[in-house]
Amino acid sequence: MKQTFDALARLCTAGLSALLLAMVALICLNVVLRYIFGASVLWADEALVFAMVGMVFLASIGVSRRDQHLRMTLITQSLPHTAKRVIAGLEHLATAGVCLFTAWYALRSTVLLQGRGTVSNMAEIPLWLAHGTVLIGLVGMGLVALARLYNVLARKGD
Repeated sequence: MKQTFDALARLCTAGLSALLLAMVALICLNVVLRYIFGASVLWADEALVFAMVGMVFLASIGVSRRDQHLRMTLITQSLPHTAKRVIAGLEHLATAGVCLFTAWYALRSTVLLQGRGTVSNMAEIPLWLAHGTVLIGLVGMGLVALARLYNVLARKGD
């Protein structure tokens, strides 16, 4: 199972890297067009915002998987091992709860937008795609938190 998660994480990292390169290329193209030719790609800014939101939520899965998200450990680092485990379990439970609760509403929003066929103004990007990346990120973070909670409860990683 760990190998599957690691392979999926590498695939996501490669995809996000390619998306970042495409975003940089689009920004450069827009700068050249705007300042040299007095024209621009009208849909570029809108597409870049959607791409950035998608990158943040999709990358958050890998960050959660590698346990590299920001946290305050000033107090917890001085606690005994058992207290650290209890706090870790509560942290993972709260993270999973918030992410999956929010994902439920993101799912409803995504389905509604897809059903209506709503698209963005300039780029005409289907809005369910943008909302779908938020949904995927939230579900991914929630599943990682549940896996970590299981490991705490099963005393794995001691």
